[in-house]
Amino acid sequence: MRRKSIPVLVGFVLIAMSAAMAAADPGPTGQVSFGQVSIEPAYDDVTGQLIYLLTPDKVAQPSKANPIATAPLYLPVYPTNSTVSPLNCLPTNCDHVQVLPPGLVASLGLQSVYPTGTISTKYGSLTGGLVKGHDHLVGVAKTGGDFNVAWHVYLVLFTTKGAGDGAINQPLRTLSDVNAAIARGDAVGPLDSGIVFNCSITSEATYLRGH
Repeated sequence: MRRKSIPVLVGFVLIAMSAAMAAADPGPTGQVSFGQVSIEPAYDDVTGQLIYLLTPDKVAQPSKANPIATAPLYLPVYPTNSTVSPLNCLPTNCDHVQVLPPGLVASLGLQSVYPTGTISTKYGSLTGGLVKGHDHLVGVAKTGGDFNVAWHVYLVLFTTKGAGDGAINQPLRTLSDVNAAIARGDAVGPLDSGIVFNCSITSEATYLRGH
């Protein structure tokens, strides 16, 4: 009986270790690159499924695409005290939207949600409305989303109501989530960032090649 219990015990230990490792895995986050492209995680804005976006480094910014040939890309931006994790991008691992323009935050009366401060990143010191990070929501053609190669970026920010009622701790990973949060008054947007850029959907394997 004692000999038989050893494999069972080992099995339980391995299961426990696997569960602990899965719990410790934060999921894909951050912008990686190889060659002359960068890749970052995103979400299908219809299904909420994780996908990946590939952006060529040496292309015109902003994109010169005709407005009718663009699709919206939504960026829910989470305050520093949000518990949502993982996020597609953090201020320390992506080169965009590391802070919010203080003027934008003030115009919306969101200084208590995104207080102005200065952070240090590998991209330099940045001052603005402090954020925990953001996600990317894009349309995917095969699931019925609004897809194009040129993407027009729209911000989605949480309101003081959203901060007070805990909505900042609920991930917005589909367009339905975004619209519902805006309808409840927990978020405001979509806010036109004025940014239009080109990217395409790529595979997880491509993301894993980056560094």
